[in-house]
Amino acid sequence: MFMGQCFTSTPESLTSTLPVSSKLEILIIEHAVFDDAYASNDVVDISDFSGITPTEWDWYTRLHASFNENLYGGNVSFTESIVESIRIKKRTKKDNKFRTIYEKPILTNEDFDITITDYYEPVGNIEYACVPVISGGENEYITTSVQSKFDSYYLCEKGISYPLILDTIFSKQLNQRVNVIETLGRQYPLVIKNGNLKYYSGDIECTFIEDKDCNWLTDDSWNYRNIIYDFLTNGNPKLLKDFEGNIWMVAITSGVSETSDHWQHYISKFSIAECGNAYDVGDLYDNGLIDTDIDR
Repeated sequence: MFMGQCFTSTPESLTSTLPVSSKLEILIIEHAVFDDAYASNDVVDISDFSGITPTEWDWYTRLHASFNENLYGGNVSFTESIVESIRIKKRTKKDNKFRTIYEKPILTNEDFDITITDYYEPVGNIEYACVPVISGGENEYITTSVQSKFDSYYLCEKGISYPLILDTIFSKQLNQRVNVIETLGRQYPLVIKNGNLKYYSGDIECTFIEDKDCNWLTDDSWNYRNIIYDFLTNGNPKLLKDFEGNIWMVAITSGVSETSDHWQHYISKFSIAECGNAYDVGDLYDNGLIDTDIDR
């Protein structure tokens, strides 16, 4: 309603143009003083409309800005009262469906302020979804896509990630359990594979120097190496990802050795073995890499 009149559908309309079904994305109001801006997709008989703007949000309300010293027109208070939690989901090219990587209970309006950093995304196109949970069920997905790209190896845990950039060598092998049995009377041996054992292991070499604002902090590299060594030997599983799109869940299976040809140039070496599926939320949860396993 505008000054007691509607735009269409009655003899008193401001215009006789029939309403057009189209997506409305922008509303501009100007050159006047307004008390309210209200929009709903509910069908109301104009003869029964009192001209009073509803004060409560319902399922039909799309916008209600009362201009109380701000331009807020959303339904945060209404949403907070019905939304139980917010789930952040992710889908990569190897995922058939979205999988939950984060969930936060909603108790107050401030709980909708969610910021997370996903260190586990591989190279490639990644889809994310923000999903409200209402009455125990997931509501409409709000999705977006990002293009992940980097040019080095990374070792990650929950909330932390370290690049492996300088002098990096990753020597890996794909392991399986195969027995070769040589018997009398046969030219060729019997090759027997038992079980489903199949995992990567290998050795990683790298020079650890911190890069800050595109400057290598060589003078303080000893302190940065000690931080990395604490990270490598804390006993926690980690995610290793490379610039080609591979990502592995690994455990450090050795100590850390050093070789040096200069007091500012140390090459560190350690061994890793794959210990889980980096795309499986159950493995991620069991190894302390995420806090939810509802999609196990």
